Amino acid sequence: MRLRQRAEEIVSLVEQTESELADRELGIAGNIRIGAGETQSMRLVLDTFAELRRDHPDVTIELYTGNADAVEERLERGLLDFALLLEPVNVEKYEWIRMPEVDRVGVIVSASGPWGDLDVLGPVDVAKMPLLLSSRASNRALDLTAWSGGALTIDDLNVVGHFDLIGNASHLVRSGAACAVGIGSLLQVDESSDLRFIPFEPPLTIASFLVWKKYRLRSRACEEFLNRLNGM
Repeated sequence: MRLRQRAEEIVSLVEQTESELADRELGIAGNIRIGAGETQSMRLVLDTFAELRRDHPDVTIELYTGNADAVEERLERGLLDFALLLEPVNVEKYEWIRMPEVDRVGVIVSASGPWGDLDVLGPVDVAKMPLLLSSRASNRALDLTAWSGGALTIDDLNVVGHFDLIGNASHLVRSGAACAVGIGSLLQVDESSDLRFIPFEPPLTIASFLVWKKYRLRSRACEEFLNRLNGM
């Protein structure tokens, strides 16, 4: 497995180097590799890429979706050009852009379940819910004890399990067996008639950052992508 991991890194770096060298002949072209978790800021990132590709049809994209720990690991290994990360992020390690939108935190529930008719959730409500929590090791941004002013501790919560992305977890939410602590404005939830996102009250929000490694040469496609994202 160690050799396989190193081989993937080597092949990816070779392909990226070939693409960057080809830029000199083709103009703005090549692959942009972006990793991201679940955040509404991804829409702005993809809108920027779509605009870039309209003007430069030889530019392609490679998307990797995972929680922030997995995405950041791939960025460190050189398998991604950019990572879109929800806070907390140690931005001192990277060059970065703070995205203009923030994500509001709450709970994703079954629309037909006992919490489906609520407009907001307070600490008393959350204490009664069977919860799925983020599997991200460093996710202090979803610290329910801090959010509730100490009214909730991990011992007060009915934790059913942990998840990284809402796609698979949503099946358990639909069954009514659990509710998932997460963020709003996700396509998987917004487009579903049997799921609802209910925000926390008092409000809890999370910022997101597009980050990339310092002191690394970037392709012309990546440079143009950054220029356009900064201009939006």
